[in-house]
Amino acid sequence: MIRTILVFAVVISVVSCTSVKKFNAQLTREHTVTELHADVDYALKKLKKLHPDLYWYISKEVLEQKFDSLKNSIESPMSSQAFYKKITPVITSIRQGHTSVGMPGKRQTKKEVKEKGVRKSPFKSLRIEKIADELVIKKNHGKDSTKYVGETLLKVDGKPVEELLKEFKNLQTGDGYNQTFIPRYTSTYLGYFYEKTHLQKDSVLLTLKKGDLVYESYLHAIYSKSKSSEKKKDSIRPARKKISREEKRIAKAKRKSIQKYRKHHGYNPYTKEYNRNFTLITSDTLPVVGYMKIRGFSKGRYKEFYEDSFQKMDSAKASHLVLDLRGNLGGRLSEIDHLYAYLTDKEYVFIKKATMTSRTSNLYPLYHSPSWFMKALGVLFSPGVALFQIVTVKKDNGIPYFKFKYNKSRTPKERNYKGAVYVLIDGESFSASSILSTHLKATGRATFIGEETGGAYNGTIAGVFANVEFPTSKLKVRIGLMNISTPYETKPDGYGIKPDITIPEKHKNKDSILQTALQQIAKTKEN
Repeated sequence: MIRTILVFAVVISVVSCTSVKKFNAQLTREHTVTELHADVDYALKKLKKLHPDLYWYISKEVLEQKFDSLKNSIESPMSSQAFYKKITPVITSIRQGHTSVGMPGKRQTKKEVKEKGVRKSPFKSLRIEKIADELVIKKNHGKDSTKYVGETLLKVDGKPVEELLKEFKNLQTGDGYNQTFIPRYTSTYLGYFYEKTHLQKDSVLLTLKKGDLVYESYLHAIYSKSKSSEKKKDSIRPARKKISREEKRIAKAKRKSIQKYRKHHGYNPYTKEYNRNFTLITSDTLPVVGYMKIRGFSKGRYKEFYEDSFQKMDSAKASHLVLDLRGNLGGRLSEIDHLYAYLTDKEYVFIKKATMTSRTSNLYPLYHSPSWFMKALGVLFSPGVALFQIVTVKKDNGIPYFKFKYNKSRTPKERNYKGAVYVLIDGESFSASSILSTHLKATGRATFIGEETGGAYNGTIAGVFANVEFPTSKLKVRIGLMNISTPYETKPDGYGIKPDITIPEKHKNKDSILQTALQQIAKTKEN
């Protein structure tokens, strides 16, 4: 029996290693023109089948012409990476920010992982922001947290960042015709796009500017240490100090308190930051102001956070709330609905019926998962899935839609906040943060400060996502399966929520957008 298990384990290991090598070879080899044409056809076929509003910002004729032109331009074999650069601008021309193309990276073998650990991009530790016309390194989440911080990034491997951003701008899109999303998003994720479009290597040469000094520095890939090596290093430990039961009880209570706080605020152990932050701002020139910074509507138990925050606002008699949604790329529909219920005193319908291309579109990710385990679960629970579909998927005038509870009339929180609201937005306020902003803008509930959101006022294609892998190149296109829109619309279509006060971020060390909000609030005290 043991021998059989060992043989089986060896076979699995060999197959796994072989599959990794085969996958990596598939990425680097040059695919034939016929194979690439087949991938192009496959991409268009899946977009037509799954995307609920493919021709929102582009006509069918123009899109098909673009795909035909793409096929005609492929006259010789090319690698997956070269094909990625070709097909992605065509797919992003539909101007739907959630529909994006992913270029898979080289996979590690078990031997490589054992020797070095799991690889992370050289750019992983850096947070880059676009301020005015410069790319500034705002934070370093690596071991040396001060390295590069506040410095301007000029070049990567000798190539000016301006040229790189120009190259990357057609590899992603916001919703509709807005011009604020791409400059910010490609700057923030410059490292991601660089790795997808260049040869993967373990170090990149950065050219940086610090004050008047321009210098070069290598940025290295990050490899985690294997657990086994860590155990060997830690095998000889100093004797533990004995602690009393009372000390243990206090330590346990403290750990639980920290864990609870982190869950409610959405703690990110890598960046050591929270998704949700709240503080009260007080000064001689201001009334009490609540400042709520939401980095994303995901991760953690949000209900307790909002309840606690608005209780603090009430106790402090805070009459002004600054809601900071800059850089917030979205998240859960349930969370933004929950937050909005604190900001309104009227009944509301949060979203319209979420239309799909077919009654079973939302099941595509389950039955087409790369995981055999997920596929098996889908088959195993088919009766339950069928019942779920009957209850949640309906048709209206022949058009299928997913039945959310947010389609019905919703009631505000009993202790809703009635004071003034100021919302800070920028090009990376996207998806869920734009849906929330649409409600606040349409109802006149808030004053908006900053720049136009990257997410559209009139809705977005999101909800559930299908990751469709191309047969030969192994590129993946992510397709939203539902049209998620609020009951409010504006004209012209295809633009984001626009600020009442436009303030582009211009300073490295000064938050001019937040300062503008506080200045507006200070005027209310003077009056």
